Amino acid sequence: MFLLVEYLACTIHPPTGAILVMALESFGKRVQRERKEQGYSQEELADEVGVSRTYLSQIEQGKAQNLSLRLAQKLGTKLGIESPYQEERSSEGDDNIPESLRKFADEDEIPESDLRMLADIEYRGEQPQRVDQWRIVYNVIKNATEGDS
Repeated sequence: MFLLVEYLACTIHPPTGAILVMALESFGKRVQRERKEQGYSQEELADEVGVSRTYLSQIEQGKAQNLSLRLAQKLGTKLGIESPYQEERSSEGDDNIPESLRKFADEDEIPESDLRMLADIEYRGEQPQRVDQWRIVYNVIKNATEGDS
């Protein structure tokens, strides 16, 4: 089990500078829109993702300082939107999605946001090579995070 968890380490390089500022503003607006559409108050969503209501408000206004990749991913997953760090990679197209991962995603009908998350997973510079390996990694992540909801 330890090796599976260790396998989930991934390297992601977030965008920088003006691109990030624009992405954070856009992300904040989408967070606010989706939060309202899904019937969450700021307080409820903040509790769900483990931040203060004030900080969530700053995120929604695009004024949050040092928005972590982890929190952006938590919000994105909870609300079904891409994080600002995923947006830059999305514009690169499907070039970074291995064929075996694409096949797994099609077979198991996993959401696009989960597909993109899996595409970023590496362990010592390597990714799973077979559909069954992707399925194991995905199920470990799902099982490990289901208690967070």
